[in-house]
Amino acid sequence: MSKTACVLTLACALSVPADAAPAIRFREVSQAWGLDFRHHHGGSGERYMVETMAGGVVVFDYDGDGDDDVFFVDGGVLPGYQGDPPRSRLYRNEGGRRFADVTERSGIAVKDFGTGVTAGDVDGDGDLDLLVSAFGRAQLFRNEGDGTFTDVTAAAGVGEPGWSAGAAFSDADRDGDLDLYVAHYVDFGLDNHVYCGRRDLGLRGYCHPDVYNGLPDRFYANRGDGAFVDRTREAGFAGARGAGLGVVFGDLDNDGWPDLYVANDLTPNFLFLNRGVGADGQVKFEDVSLLSGTSHGDRGLPEAGMGVDLADVDGDGLFDVVVTNFELETNALYKNQGGGVFSDERYPLGLAEPSLLRLAFGVAWADFDHDGDQDLAVANGHVNDNPEAMDSVTPYRQPNQVFEARGGRFAEVQDAGLDVVRSSRGLAVGDLDLDGDLDVVVANSNDLAEVYENLTGQDAGWLLVDLAGAGGNRFGIGGRVELPSAAGTARREVRTGSSYLSQNALAVHFGTGGRAVLDRLVVRWPDGRVRELRDLPARRRLRIRE
Repeated sequence: MSKTACVLTLACALSVPADAAPAIRFREVSQAWGLDFRHHHGGSGERYMVETMAGGVVVFDYDGDGDDDVFFVDGGVLPGYQGDPPRSRLYRNEGGRRFADVTERSGIAVKDFGTGVTAGDVDGDGDLDLLVSAFGRAQLFRNEGDGTFTDVTAAAGVGEPGWSAGAAFSDADRDGDLDLYVAHYVDFGLDNHVYCGRRDLGLRGYCHPDVYNGLPDRFYANRGDGAFVDRTREAGFAGARGAGLGVVFGDLDNDGWPDLYVANDLTPNFLFLNRGVGADGQVKFEDVSLLSGTSHGDRGLPEAGMGVDLADVDGDGLFDVVVTNFELETNALYKNQGGGVFSDERYPLGLAEPSLLRLAFGVAWADFDHDGDQDLAVANGHVNDNPEAMDSVTPYRQPNQVFEARGGRFAEVQDAGLDVVRSSRGLAVGDLDLDGDLDVVVANSNDLAEVYENLTGQDAGWLLVDLAGAGGNRFGIGGRVELPSAAGTARREVRTGSSYLSQNALAVHFGTGGRAVLDRLVVRWPDGRVRELRDLPARRRLRIRE
C-alpha cells in the first residue's frame, strides 16, 4: 500500500497479515529492517558515570508521510576513548519494513554526550522538532519540513548546561503551544570523578547517584514563536532538585490540566499537580509528591526511579503510574485512587516478584494482544558491566520483559520472543510496519539496538488515532481519546516523553476486543472541547482534526 495512504483526514484501512499468532509474540528484526544502530558509551575503563546512564530513542513521524521514523541518541567521546565516533542517528521509514539512515542529510549533529530525546512541534508549523538532552548542553533541533533540521538551541533559550536526562513537551498552560520540562540528573563532571568500586582489588564500578548532588530541573514556557522563557520558579518547580531521569506529563486528577511526574534515582519521586494559570498569567504546579503516596517505595524509602509511564490499567477513568527501579527494589505500580492519592499495588497486581532480580529502565504500556486492556513492556540491564565483582545479585545483560494484563493483574509472558539479551536502557513503541499492532524499539548501552516486530495478530481488532490540533499544538499533545464498550471505557492520552529518556509514537492505539464496529469514540481536546464520532469500523487508522 502507499506510504501516504494513512494521512487521510478521515480514515484508511491497513493491511492485516493472515498468519498472525494468537498469543503475545515478537521477533527481532533490526538488521532485516535496516535499523542497525549501535550505541557507544565513549568509555575507556575509567567508569565515568555518564557512560552507563545514556541511551534514549524516539518513534516519530518527522517527515509527515504517515509512517513512523526512529531516532536513536548516541553517547560521546570521553577521555581515553578509542573507537568509532559516536553519532546519534535518524532512520527514515521507507515502507515495506525498510528503514534508511538519513542522519547526514538531516543535519542533526549532537555536540555533547547525548542522553535522551523528546519530540514536539514547538513552533506550531506542523513538523515535529527534537530536543536532545545531554551531559553538557541539551540541543533543540527545529524541523524545517524538508527532511532537514537546524540547531536553534541558543535562539530558543533551552541550552542550560549540566546533565539533562528525561524531558517532555506539553501545553502546560493551555495557551495553544508546547512548553518544556527538562529533568536533570546529578552534578557529576569529569573534574569531580570519584573512584567507586573496590580499591583493594583494583576494580572500578559506576558510582551510585548519592555520591553526587542532585541538580535542579527546568521548566520552560513557550513564548509562542518556538522560543522559551525559563519559568521554573514561577511555575512552582523551584524545589525540584533530585536525580531526575524519567519524565511524563498526564492529567492525573481529571481536571483538564496536564500534571507532571518525574522518576528520581535514589531521591524521592516528584508528582506536581497542575493548578491552572494564576493571576500573573503563569501556570502553577503544586508539589504533592509525599502526600500522594508516589514519592517513595513500599518500604518507605526513596527508590532508584529510572523510567515512568501512565495508563488507566483498571478502567476506572484515572491514570495510574508505573516506575521502573533498581535490582531488589522491584518495579512500582501506583494505583490512582482519585483526589491526588495513590496506593502502591505492585505486589497485588503481580509486577513486584518478576522484577525483583531485574534492574529496569525503559517501560511502556501498550495493548499488544488487542484484547482491550494494556500490557507492559520493560527494558532491563545492569549499570555495572562487572556486577559480579561489585557483589551484585544480577548480571549486566538481562532479559527484557513483557507482562500481559489478565483479569486485573499482570503475568510475565515467558516466551514473548524478546530473545536478545543485552544491557537495555531506552524503550519506545509504535506501529512501525503499518499493520495495526505495536512494535517495540529498545536502545542498549554500548551495543546494538533491538527492534521487535509484533506477531501477536489482529484477530481481536484494533484502532489507531492521530489527533490534528488547531493553533500551535498541531499534534493534539495532551488530548484524550476514549473508546467506550460494554466492558468499560478505554482511555489514552497523546503524550511526548515518557519511559526512560525516550518517547513513543504519538498515535494512540486501542485493541477493540473483537468488535468490528465501534459505536462511539470520544475526543477531548487539550482546550476542553469534546468531539464524538459514531459507528466507526475497526482495523482503521483515523486522523481527527480539531
